[in-house]
Amino acid sequence: MTAETVPVSVNSDDNLRLTFTATADNAKSAAILNAGDDLTYSLKTWNLQEAQATVEDKRLTLSQDLKRPGRKTYTLEVQYVFGDAGDVAATTLVEGTTGHITARYSVPNSTAWTAAQVADVFTIKAGSQRKDPPVENGVQTITQELFITAVVEKDAAIAA
Repeated sequence: MTAETVPVSVNSDDNLRLTFTATADNAKSAAILNAGDDLTYSLKTWNLQEAQATVEDKRLTLSQDLKRPGRKTYTLEVQYVFGDAGDVAATTLVEGTTGHITARYSVPNSTAWTAAQVADVFTIKAGSQRKDPPVENGVQTITQELFITAVVEKDAAIAA
């Protein structure tokens, strides 16, 4: 019996790019993404959670309860550094700001956005910027929920 092919893994370090663009901009355009606000190196955490409800499908005479997938719920919380004049996330994600965050995975951060890449697009409204308490041997950070305000686009194709 032939062993199955083992896929090569991709290190997550240096292989996630996060770009903010304005609500009116096309968040799937390479030109617009390359001109957008790059949040990649400002963030300490990117905590995206996806949950899916279960729809019960009970039948009167069936001896087994059936189920179907229900609505999905996304939550997105980020933590980023602040306190420097060059803060990108702190100045971009001011409470109430709306726009898109486009997330590209498994491609080096330093690679420019180009057509034919794929990315996830999150349409967001920025919640309150909560300054985290200082910690010994740490850096100043802000934790913030980014409220998802439109259907998440997974693996969206980037155009020129």
